[in-house]
Amino acid sequence: MMRSVRQIKRTYYLATALFWLAVALPLPLLVLILQARGIDLLQVGIIMGLYSLTIVVLEVPTGGLADAIGRKTITLVAYGFTLASGFVLLLAFSFTGVLVAMILNGIGRALSSGALDAWFVDSLQEAEPDIDLQSALAQAGTVALLALGAGTLLGGFLPRLFSGLPTEGTAILTPFSITIVASGLINILLIVFIAISVKEKRPDAAEAGGWRSGIEQTPIIMQDAINLSRRNPTLLLLLAAGMVGGFALAGVETFWQPLFADLAGGSEGKSLLFGVITAGSFLMGALGNMASIPLSKRMHKRYALVAALSRGGQGLFLILLALQSGVVPALILFWLVYVGMSVSNSPHQTLVNAEIPSARRSSMLSVQSLASYVGGFIGSVGLGYIAQHASVNQAWIVAGLVTVVSLGLYLSVDRRQSPERNLHEHEASVLESN
Repeated sequence: MMRSVRQIKRTYYLATALFWLAVALPLPLLVLILQARGIDLLQVGIIMGLYSLTIVVLEVPTGGLADAIGRKTITLVAYGFTLASGFVLLLAFSFTGVLVAMILNGIGRALSSGALDAWFVDSLQEAEPDIDLQSALAQAGTVALLALGAGTLLGGFLPRLFSGLPTEGTAILTPFSITIVASGLINILLIVFIAISVKEKRPDAAEAGGWRSGIEQTPIIMQDAINLSRRNPTLLLLLAAGMVGGFALAGVETFWQPLFADLAGGSEGKSLLFGVITAGSFLMGALGNMASIPLSKRMHKRYALVAALSRGGQGLFLILLALQSGVVPALILFWLVYVGMSVSNSPHQTLVNAEIPSARRSSMLSVQSLASYVGGFIGSVGLGYIAQHASVNQAWIVAGLVTVVSLGLYLSVDRRQSPERNLHEHEASVLESN
């Protein structure tokens, strides 16, 4: 029996909310948990970098697997890896243990990428061929954002309810690590919910060879995408800008918890503060995304210029953040970094999509993602080294300077587009004069 649009939306939105709620719960305290268990900042950077590389290596090869094996099946396998990752992380008190946990998480994230999303779109179009997908996807994005914000706030508050547990680093169950347990319980609920609620026709048995076929085709697809990038100077500039974006993001997300713990005089009893900080960053990200729409219109859709300005602001805020000694000004600047970061997101993606052919859109976006993750790996390891041997502040100053300099990449894109833009304006003025 065909399901209604309302039923499909309800299933997908609830699954989305549960997924991001589980992801968000440990986020405000994760690095603090690792530090308490003897993992230094350089090791944290290496772990996060390898986590990113795991996603990159597997993201493209697994792109066709959901179509061949079944979106529901791949989603369940992915969430199984995520659940296993949380279990290993809960028990890990060494670099190797934490690394295994994060690699399992990376495998789960790569497998789940797009699988349930594809089920959602196909199910909606089957139920109502002329449905407005944009509004449905926008609603899903809002659900994800609200779940992230709620999860980080809950993750910051939850340890207060378990303050009687042993102190951090002395036991498996502590006030901070209880967020990992809560995340695992939600993941179990999510797996059960997907198994019961998602209805999908399994692919034909003849398509079972899709695992091998998808992997075998990946090098060819990636080579085509790389060749397209190499022949297009604008795409090369945007790939470089995406790499710098990943570099800076890694530096901010990996090391903000130790810095704010230092500014606040320690992390004990401050879990709610870290939840508020993380939730605020998601809300600031939403604000930046919304602000990019009127800003782009005001600047006559010169998306590269919009991205350049926001990238410069992000770098400047990051440098100023590194110079702060008080929690309140640091918090304000930390949130402003996220505003600057998010303003450039949609202009950047608009520029990328304008340069790539439809037939290679998926593979080209994978190359773009690859550039970002490579930048994230370099940032995690390189800035982790600086943070460990100098300070987080010094690492952020380096990241901020690199970010400011990278606005030149977007200005170069804007200059390359100027002749085309001037030609259109000239043609328009000729038509008006006639």
